[in-house]
Amino acid sequence: MRARDNHATAQDLYRLQFLIGPQQPDGYPGWHHVPVAADCHLLAHPSLNIDRLDSGGMSLILLGYMLDPARPRAGNAEILERLLSALSGEAGLFGAIEPLGGRWALIVKDAHGLRLVNDATGLRQVFHTRRGDSGAVWCASQPGHIAAATGLEEDEAATGFIHWMQSRDPEYWWPGTSSPYRQVRRLLPNHWLDLESGEAHRFWPVGSLPERTVDEAIDRVSGLLTGLMQGAARRSELALAISAGWDSRLMLAASRSIGGNVRCYTAKRPDMDWRHMDVEIPLKLLETLGLKHDVIEHGTAVSPEFEQLFNGHVPYAHPMRLEALQSELDHYQRGRVGVTGNISEVARCFYAPPDGGEAALDAGYLARVTGMEHPFAREHFERWLSDLDDPFNYDMLDLFYWEQRTGSWFAHNCLEFDTAWQELFLPFNNRRLLMELLAVDREYRGGPDYPLYRKLIEHLWPEVLAEPINPRPRHSRLKRLLGRLARVAGAGRRR
Repeated sequence: MRARDNHATAQDLYRLQFLIGPQQPDGYPGWHHVPVAADCHLLAHPSLNIDRLDSGGMSLILLGYMLDPARPRAGNAEILERLLSALSGEAGLFGAIEPLGGRWALIVKDAHGLRLVNDATGLRQVFHTRRGDSGAVWCASQPGHIAAATGLEEDEAATGFIHWMQSRDPEYWWPGTSSPYRQVRRLLPNHWLDLESGEAHRFWPVGSLPERTVDEAIDRVSGLLTGLMQGAARRSELALAISAGWDSRLMLAASRSIGGNVRCYTAKRPDMDWRHMDVEIPLKLLETLGLKHDVIEHGTAVSPEFEQLFNGHVPYAHPMRLEALQSELDHYQRGRVGVTGNISEVARCFYAPPDGGEAALDAGYLARVTGMEHPFAREHFERWLSDLDDPFNYDMLDLFYWEQRTGSWFAHNCLEFDTAWQELFLPFNNRRLLMELLAVDREYRGGPDYPLYRKLIEHLWPEVLAEPINPRPRHSRLKRLLGRLARVAGAGRRR
């Protein structure tokens, strides 16, 4: 491991973050200022990429980066040109962004007004106020910026809930559109924001999914994943997280064409020995494939500078991530873009359906399966159910994981990861890709065998199956055997 180069400085606070409002508040020295409209100003941390395109009275401002899997060589400027031409076309804005990956927010000024929309699962987070609540529309990558600019105080109901949640689950997260401030809301995935009123509107889903066979999905998903990986590799030096699991194995298979230009890494936590499957299997597999591989041993020491940076970066950060991110910062020193397989869970039937079928899927059930049996969470889940209105033929629990779990819990995590990484790339953060996966029947998407994923891997790079995926630990096999013997013995005594 490299010696610690402690560049957790004041300049790193709020890396990759932004603030949009009617004026430029104090307290953001060195941030880039981009005028959006007469009473709308964008402030962006210098680390956040900004691209702008103006033509014919229309304007696009991109925060972050976009990838077009059909055109891996296209940069942000070319993608914005195609988007601008699509604004007046039949598909319009929302049809044009459907196939795009990356991590981004997009400000659009056209005949429909001034709007903002973000990436498929909301990983370039947007929090906002409504003009009717606060007298002005503010937006930011995290709610603390809006509170500082407007003098808001935390809401007792919200903070009471999050403290309750923190005492029960170290992976606590905010339900629905909630934040620590009553006037500040999260823009959920599949919604756009009216920057003039501050009102959020759902734009997707707009129709039923066609049913896909496994073979049909393989052709479409393979092309999308490969194109996204190629596009990302052309832009940045990547570090691909590899464990013994399904998501990282599929990402590895999709990276076959860029294998020489990507570095793989495996996180070894202090509670793991070298025979842990998430360490041993990547070591064997990547050596067999001849790929560059780093094992990052997570330490337990955290510098005071990094701890201060981490805790100041986003309200209610997860302290359990401190040591891991310090170790990853020490190792790559923000020289690479981190790549993980998160979001894939949207298509992997994460939440089991209720016994009573969809009719029993209410706010109370959602609170139970998330471990959030609290009035605050139930209220927000009820609002989400009402907002969804017509899910067409989408599985409600798949959409719930997409918009709530990924759009809140994982999006919050990404803000924390920004403290240690140059940027993040999530290959599954693509609406069309998720739609293609969800179009396959649940029996092929679910565990423990995940037939769709295995066939995708076989199609993309069969050699990456040389090592098993998520094999059951030896002690689990012994425990199951002892359990069976005990049940047989018990049955014999009962007879």
